[in-house]
Amino acid sequence: MPESPMMIGRVTRCSTRGFVGGMQVSENELPVFGSFCQAEAQGGRSHVVGLVYDISITDDQFARQIAALEDVPQEQIADGQINRQVPVEFSALAVGFRDDEAFHQSLPPQPPLTLASIFSMVPKDSVDFTSQLHFLQTILNAPQLPVDELLATTLRLSAQERPEGEREQFLLQAGREVARLLAQDLTRLENILRGLRSKE
Repeated sequence: MPESPMMIGRVTRCSTRGFVGGMQVSENELPVFGSFCQAEAQGGRSHVVGLVYDISITDDQFARQIAALEDVPQEQIADGQINRQVPVEFSALAVGFRDDEAFHQSLPPQPPLTLASIFSMVPKDSVDFTSQLHFLQTILNAPQLPVDELLATTLRLSAQERPEGEREQFLLQAGREVARLLAQDLTRLENILRGLRSKE
């Protein structure tokens, strides 16, 4: 039975370069740094593919008051982390879009609108999207992001979505593409390749 994408939030801010999503979820449902998601756009006719690069817990007055106590009872920690709905915000870089025909690795024609639904990307879609590696250039060109760590983490996660026998080949192919793109910046290239190997 094919997996269905899980709704993980709604758009709060957006542009053609990316979007920010807000949600209230438990720790186990938080999106993962370097993972893909999709936000509805153009009235549902397309979905913007986003790459999660930042996750933050928004200000919680109750948690700030409890944190000031010298000894916090375990029940109150559980209430703040598990029982309470934790306000979470995550930011995603637009790395492509999907229409009725296929995935495209370019900036979307229109951004999602405020309060558009954001869904996790199921493994099959992740594999389909990363079968081409043009999106790597978009990541490398992103200003003021932890680009090297983001790129290495994304490629490791994308490899894990594949059958075990295809993972090494994918990472080799991705490593060659990164080497081509960063042929003039060997220091950055070494940092990213080290990141690809760090959690093998």
